[in-house]
Amino acid sequence: MKATAGYLFGVLMLALLGTLCLGAGRLDRDMAHGQQSFVALNYEEPDKALETAERYFEFGSQLPGLGEPLHGSLHDVQARRAALRYWQHQYGTIVPQQTDPVSGVPVDNIELQLVVANAVYRAGQATAKDRQTTLQALDAGIQAYLGVLKNSSRHEDAAYNYEYLNRLRDDLLKGRRKPGLPSPDDNPHGRAGGPPPENPEAGKLKIYIPLESEEREKAGQAGRGAPIKRKG
Repeated sequence: MKATAGYLFGVLMLALLGTLCLGAGRLDRDMAHGQQSFVALNYEEPDKALETAERYFEFGSQLPGLGEPLHGSLHDVQARRAALRYWQHQYGTIVPQQTDPVSGVPVDNIELQLVVANAVYRAGQATAKDRQTTLQALDAGIQAYLGVLKNSSRHEDAAYNYEYLNRLRDDLLKGRRKPGLPSPDDNPHGRAGGPPPENPEAGKLKIYIPLESEEREKAGQAGRGAPIKRKG
């Protein structure tokens, strides 16, 4: 009887493991398709895939033995979902409603903190019309990026944005720039490129074309005269 119960338990565990592996495979497939749609600026499909993945990882992170490995995956999915809303300019759905929004994000989810900090700045960017509102938007962004830097040993993107906003603020206070902030990029691919600026000196440039092997051999003989004959 005990042996039969042991076999049944083993069969059930294998069936459960097989179901989990099948679900994980389908999840990976859906996320890959969602990533392709995201590159094409189609945000609906990846959002559905990430929503399913978030529920999957939230459940799996509560299981003994699986919680720690799936914890990082859950944070990654949460950051990617926030990034989707960010590129759709849905900043209000990302930023927690509190004085220090970054502090409302788990300390170990640095990438989600960065998305929140970006959203804090972009939300203030839309309201920066005069000197006061521009300073308010800059201060909010500076504090948000500072929060990310405090929680990470090294984060180049947050450090760059923090320094950039501080320079904008200094230029505004010293009258080197007008109120208002630079317009945001429309999509994750950045601004569309344009023709290169005209260069009046372009026609004066000299183009050097590499010599062929035979030409190099002939060039090597240049400057060589006949051997000097000794007198006497």
